[in-house]
Amino acid sequence: MKSARLLLVPIALLGGCQSMRLKNPIARETPPTTVGDIARQEDAGRSWVMNKLLAPTPSTLRVESAQPVAADPRIAIEQYEAMIELDTDPRLRAEALRRAADLRLQRADAGEGEDGDVEIAIAHYRRILAEHPDYAATDRVLYQLTRAQQLHGDEAQATALLRTLGESHPDSVRSVEARFRAAELLFQKHDYAAAAQEYRAVLAHGGDSNYAEPAQYKYAWALFQQNQYAQALPVLLAILDRELPRGELSDPASALAKVPVANTDVAGESLRIAGLSFAALGGGVAIAEQLAQPDSPQRLDALLHAALAGQMMERQRYSDAAQTWAAFLARHPQHALAPQFQARIVDAWRAGGFADLALAAQQDYVERYAADAPYWKDGARTPDAVVTETVRTHLDALARHYHARAQGDADGGAEDYLRAAHWYARRLALYPDDPQRAATHLLYAEALLDGGRVADAAREFEVIAYDEKAPNADAAHAAVLAYRRLGDAAPDAQRGAALRTRIDAGLRLAERFPQHPQRSAVLAAAAADLLDIGEQPRAIEVAQRALDAQPALVDRRIALSVLADAHYARAEYAPAEQAYGALLALAPASGAETEATIVERLAASIYRQGEAQRAAGDALAAARQFLRVGAVAPQSAIRATADYDAAAARIGLRDWAGAAQVLEAFRARFPEHALIPDVDRKLAVAYDEQNQLAAAAAAYARIASRPDEGADERRTAAWRAAQRYDRARLWAQAEQAYERYALTYPAPLDAALEARSRLAELTAGDPAREQRWLREIVATARGAGSSGGEAARALAANAQLRLGRIEAASAAGLALALPLDRSLPRRVAATQSALAALSAAADFGFAETTTAATWEIAALYQGLGRALLDAPRPRMSSELEREQYALLLEEQAYPFEESAIKAHEVNLGRVEQGIWNQWVQRSAAALTELAPARYGKHERRETRYDSPT
Repeated sequence: MKSARLLLVPIALLGGCQSMRLKNPIARETPPTTVGDIARQEDAGRSWVMNKLLAPTPSTLRVESAQPVAADPRIAIEQYEAMIELDTDPRLRAEALRRAADLRLQRADAGEGEDGDVEIAIAHYRRILAEHPDYAATDRVLYQLTRAQQLHGDEAQATALLRTLGESHPDSVRSVEARFRAAELLFQKHDYAAAAQEYRAVLAHGGDSNYAEPAQYKYAWALFQQNQYAQALPVLLAILDRELPRGELSDPASALAKVPVANTDVAGESLRIAGLSFAALGGGVAIAEQLAQPDSPQRLDALLHAALAGQMMERQRYSDAAQTWAAFLARHPQHALAPQFQARIVDAWRAGGFADLALAAQQDYVERYAADAPYWKDGARTPDAVVTETVRTHLDALARHYHARAQGDADGGAEDYLRAAHWYARRLALYPDDPQRAATHLLYAEALLDGGRVADAAREFEVIAYDEKAPNADAAHAAVLAYRRLGDAAPDAQRGAALRTRIDAGLRLAERFPQHPQRSAVLAAAAADLLDIGEQPRAIEVAQRALDAQPALVDRRIALSVLADAHYARAEYAPAEQAYGALLALAPASGAETEATIVERLAASIYRQGEAQRAAGDALAAARQFLRVGAVAPQSAIRATADYDAAAARIGLRDWAGAAQVLEAFRARFPEHALIPDVDRKLAVAYDEQNQLAAAAAAYARIASRPDEGADERRTAAWRAAQRYDRARLWAQAEQAYERYALTYPAPLDAALEARSRLAELTAGDPAREQRWLREIVATARGAGSSGGEAARALAANAQLRLGRIEAASAAGLALALPLDRSLPRRVAATQSALAALSAAADFGFAETTTAATWEIAALYQGLGRALLDAPRPRMSSELEREQYALLLEEQAYPFEESAIKAHEVNLGRVEQGIWNQWVQRSAAALTELAPARYGKHERRETRYDSPT
């Protein structure tokens, strides 16, 4: 072997371990998901730690030299090896083997040997062990053989030999060293379980060994590498308890700074892997469980929590950090470090972006460490400046958070407003001399208001507003607004008291802050409230103050509205009209009275003035006032009533023309108004009074056609409409009106028949239409029977007479023509029909009708006879034939002439009944012509027989 460098495993690993620094190269890596995973996922970080732990260190193994030999080791080796081959004492041979091996090993270790030195040395040592099992220096041989195996590069054999040495020679001075060297080699090979066993054996030997402390440290590491955290922790805590300063500790950095430099790395790494172990076992809970074990160093409690939390923060495991501090606080709520640890919980949640949890931690801080919290009650400590300021800061943060969240809540966030109010109130209570107290107080009142505690808010605003040292006009206005909300929401039973409270608040602001920009508006609102509770005089006074106030009222509508309504309520209609007019002249503004409402009130004020004048008996002035409603407020709802009342007033004054003018305008303007029926009735009267028949008829016709009128009123109006049209000689309208009446109102019978009778007269130029009405008269009268009365029968008799005359005229109009056998039957048939109609008229038994019908019958017979006599003659060849034909016609005509005479005689015979009318007289005259022999002499008759009407 040419020049082999001595590669010895360090006997004391402490030097290498102490060279490590506390800084962890994996501190910035993303932490594992759970606390328990942290220690199990440290592979990347361990590469650095293990490099430090396994770094070669100067060997402290002693290559034990043989007894002094000749200056030339080669010769000495040759001599010893020659002795080995001799048949000598086994003890001498063993000693020779050992010395030759030692020299070869020494030479190889110094880099001066020859090839094969190490292998030969190994063979010599093994020969000793094989041939001399009872060799007294076996432990020394094993020790040297181990070194030789290392130089030969066989670490496994070296490790096995060291373990054998330690186990088989426990009393050897080399036993502890061997076990430590074995543990180190095993650790280097990552055989942590075997290494732990050897380290534990070193520790079991006792604490006086130079290897005890490094073995303890490496033992903890070996357990940690196996994830045996619970087993590693007692070892680590023992190291920390030994290395760290005495007393209770809380800050890792300051504690490690007091450790001697030589031990800083050991203490720092022990603290670090203790934290990782606790993290793997559950964090703060694991610390509590470990410290509950007997002999655990309680003084490290705070330090361990702080160290673990710090590691979690470095690994961005913010929730684990917060929970670690919280675990300490749960066990030690009264600890002097409690405020500091709670502050770190807040910082951890903030660093992790857990806003809600940070907020909850801030709330915990305030509740636990505010000046009035139970934490300070025992008097052992008082809040220092840091705690006091932190509480204030957290109070501000809590209040601002809930206030902002409430303002951003679309649904109002009432609960958050009240939470904000709570924290504002806490700050006010805890810091009475705070320079920001006034601003905080205002925010408190606003949060109460928005949170629905309006009454409390109003009182707080007033406290702020009327503070003697610093009065606040804006707070005064806010109080007024709050009281307004209370008044608006108050139930009916409490509304009056609520309104008085807000009236007082408004008047107080106006009195105390005369320059407040809202002073005039507040006065106007107070005036409105005064009006609402019925105090019209005060309402008028305050409203006028608002209108006259400076600065000028920007929106005068409310004050003017109050002024107008108050005057109106007091029946002071003229000033009310003036105020409403001024209000209407203003530009419309949202939130004030609508223009339409103002117009209505203005119109009502004028109308009431008219009512007052009407009640005073001044109908003319009242009419003018009523009409003024339409001129001033033409679109008002009351205008219709006003126009109607104006017309009524003119009717009362018998100003028919003026009344009709107003009523006609009413009809045109309000065609669907409920008063239209009355308007038409009044129009009918007004036009009747002026003898304006057509206009009156039209009014009556409208009344008659209105279905919601009473039946009697419709019938009467229909009859009057027909009469007015008839009298106005508007025949077409009259005919329509009579026909409508006749068809609509069968009763009373007299009027129904009279309408048909007039219709028959109006249609006299149209035989078909005339006969229709005449027949209806007859049929209706006959249908009524005896219940129809004499008047109905008389009308029916006249109608039947008229029908008979029409048929008689029709028959007379049928001229005879050749051949007579064709024309004569038609004339006879028509005559018979006329006779039947006339006889029917006579049957009614009225003297006038009967005598007239009888005369018409006689005339009908006479006309037929004369027609025969005058009938055309056919052409004849002789005079004789013509004479004979004439005689024949005379024979045919004679019976008709006789019938005529008989009919006239019947009529004349009625003289005996006391009847002597024109028809009897005319029959008498006709008889003198038809039968002069009998009636040619004029007899003396008394003229007292006048025909009854």
